[in-house]
Amino acid sequence: MGYWREATGIKGPSGFGSGNTAEQVIEGIDASRLTVIVTGGSSGIGAETARVLALRGAHVIIGARNLEAANAVKQNILNNIPSARIDII
Repeated sequence: MGYWREATGIKGPSGFGSGNTAEQVIEGIDASRLTVIVTGGSSGIGAETARVLALRGAHVIIGARNLEAANAVKQNILNNIPSARIDII
C-alpha cells in the first residue's frame, strides 16, 4: 500500500501525501526557538529542508562536505529570506 499511496498521492495518517509541499507540511509552525542541523543541505532534499526551516524562523546549520555548494544554498536562502539565520559547517 505504501508505494501505491505515494504514486497516487493518497494522504497518509499524518494528513499529508506525496502531493504536498514542504511548506504545506510545516505551515503554522513557529521554529524561531529551534536550532537545527541539516546534513546534506548543499543540494536536493537537504537544501529544501534548510530553506523551509529557515522560512519558519529556525536557526539552520548546514552540515556539508562541499562548502562551495553549501554557501550557494545559503546565499539563495538569504536572497529570499533576508532574516534567515544560517551557518555552515
